[in-house]
Amino acid sequence: MDSISELQQAAEPKNERYDSTELQKEAGVTDLDDEYLTEEEKLHPWRQTRTFYWSVFVASVAVLFYGIDITAISGAQVGYIPHFGLENRTYHQGVMVSCIYFGCFIGVFIALFTNTYFGRRFTISLASFISTGACIWEAVSPSWQVFIPGRIILGFSYGMIGETAPVYLAEMSPASIRGAIVSLYQQVVTIGIFLAYLCNLIFVWVNYQNVGWRIMIGFPMVPSVIEMFLIWTVPESPRWLIKKRRYEDAKRNLYKLRLTSETAERDFVRIKKGVEEDELLQKGKNLLLEVIRVPYIRRALLIGIMEMLFQQMSGMNVFMNYIDEVFQENINMGPRTSVAISLFPGFVNMAATVIVYFTIDRYGRRTLQLVTFPVMFLMLLMVLFSFYGDKKVNLAFFIIGVIFFIIAYSPGAGPVPWTFCAEVFPTYVRAAGTTITTWFVNAFNFALSFSWPSMKAAWGPQGGFGFYAGFNFLGIVMQFLFLPETKGFTLEQMRVVFEEGLFTIAAYHCRAGWRTLRKLLGLPVPDTPLVSPYDKAYAIDRAKREEEMMHAGEVAK
Repeated sequence: MDSISELQQAAEPKNERYDSTELQKEAGVTDLDDEYLTEEEKLHPWRQTRTFYWSVFVASVAVLFYGIDITAISGAQVGYIPHFGLENRTYHQGVMVSCIYFGCFIGVFIALFTNTYFGRRFTISLASFISTGACIWEAVSPSWQVFIPGRIILGFSYGMIGETAPVYLAEMSPASIRGAIVSLYQQVVTIGIFLAYLCNLIFVWVNYQNVGWRIMIGFPMVPSVIEMFLIWTVPESPRWLIKKRRYEDAKRNLYKLRLTSETAERDFVRIKKGVEEDELLQKGKNLLLEVIRVPYIRRALLIGIMEMLFQQMSGMNVFMNYIDEVFQENINMGPRTSVAISLFPGFVNMAATVIVYFTIDRYGRRTLQLVTFPVMFLMLLMVLFSFYGDKKVNLAFFIIGVIFFIIAYSPGAGPVPWTFCAEVFPTYVRAAGTTITTWFVNAFNFALSFSWPSMKAAWGPQGGFGFYAGFNFLGIVMQFLFLPETKGFTLEQMRVVFEEGLFTIAAYHCRAGWRTLRKLLGLPVPDTPLVSPYDKAYAIDRAKREEEMMHAGEVAK
């Protein structure tokens, strides 16, 4: 096989003007066609270029500080709560953890502007710069009144990274491994969580009430400083370049990101056609209103918000934000012991997320959610009942419940919603769609982080964990009914998944579930096959026929 450099030289873009019609005739490509793959790529989907994997690595570093801060704040609480005299002020404790999500709301809209006009790399670099300054602000704060504004500013970078990193990963990845690559977002978050637990464990021994907690809270600036410069070593998103009419740059980047010249050429044509159609659809429209106005986009948005709701209300961030405090107050551990013990759940979270790479593109997003949510529900019930009876048995039940809850969450509710929301919106409103879903995930995260101290004080920890167990049960029901499968669709094809109404999808899931139950019980089932409303072959054939009829009508006119 020729080297990538030779392939690039053989097909170097000659100019910036491309005749879309001629290219489509020559390549025989439409935006509804499957991704073009050579036999080599079908057999070895993970065999990609070095540039592609370097880009994945660099983009993932952008979210490392996000994971670090989630847990840094948990460990830092054992120091700053007594330092600021907040032991009996649950409201203030909740505000200091959750106020970051006020900044996220603003950061999401900053990212919408910078992603549109300056690109993905600029947005990530700017977010890293803001993160660095905010971490220093938090670390040197003399009071909780000064600490809170710094944490809100840190939220700007949270919102910008959450809006940009999954989209960048999705836009440069081939469809055959896109789910796994976008799931890397969650994997890196878990690595950051583990690193922060490690940092907490080290510095809890360094005068943690005065100095140690400041080092913990400032630690996220380390990857931020690195990412600020490292992001400029990777290619810009080809889709963004095509939108900006920078065709030579887009094609050149595709040759760096794809294994063969054939794949790069076909992807260029398919993406370009999709972008041109997007621009026609965007003309004269308010894209935020378009997400709500167009039925199939509105359905994708509702399911995306639902996924983000159940991700946050699963209760995982109670463990991430408050696990040291839970160990300390409810399991009667000392501050240093609680920080040490919390290292183990952090390691489990990081290790279990690896499962998603071998499952999300093989078994699908829906399957992962329906398998993991029942386990999470049962484990939270175990955590709930661990507060009754013998203390030694309680501790064992609590640890087992938390560990297996995290094992179930890590390949399911953690990465799947981010993957889903990065891929389901049609390209012409993807930025607006992901902006809305990212805003909602921050709102849900704020509600959880802010309410836990007060909820625990009013209901006790068992009441709080019971509340989140109920949400997990609701998640099982709602996702069984309304969550479609999106694996195997290209980003351009994704619009056909939600052509049918949500209740049509729910009715199909009920019929399919009933048949499956009858099979398991050994009862007869009808021979007539059930056709899924989002079956790929059926949905794409229907969409192509509709396009042909539309074009035929235009010609007749």
